[in-house]
Amino acid sequence: METLLQERLTSHLDPAIYKNIDVANALKIVRPTLGDSAGIGLYRLLRLVALEDIIGRGAAGTAYLAGKKLGHALGLAKVEDFLELCKALKIGIIKVPVMTDTRIHVDVYECVTCSGMDRVGRPLCHFEGGMVAGVVEGIVKKRTRAQEVTCIGGLGDKSCGFELEFR
Repeated sequence: METLLQERLTSHLDPAIYKNIDVANALKIVRPTLGDSAGIGLYRLLRLVALEDIIGRGAAGTAYLAGKKLGHALGLAKVEDFLELCKALKIGIIKVPVMTDTRIHVDVYECVTCSGMDRVGRPLCHFEGGMVAGVVEGIVKKRTRAQEVTCIGGLGDKSCGFELEFR
């Protein structure tokens, strides 16, 4: 019995067994009783409380890079596909009021990360910014950086707004 437990606890160390979790696998959800939704509170506790508590000030950069990596991994070909995904995952209501060859501005209303929170004096939605940058970078094939310029819960704005810069 103890050997079986030991084997299960250490099997992840074997490269032949260990697999990275990709987007498709992460979105396979089987919860017959509870369904495919979890509360926003759980996401916020992980993203805003636990991650910052563990990483500290570097949590913003980590969240941005994680979002950017995910944005790339989605492999989307059109902005419209990204808007549909955001709607399906209930990330927020996404509007793109400016989209030119040199500039894109994205607004997120009812942002999953911060909508309804009390103002904390700083932008909070680094993950969303990274994801937008990663998706856009994959579509336009130019290095892209997103800067959060407005934030609902962080700064008291009406939307979480991101200015995208191409490099």
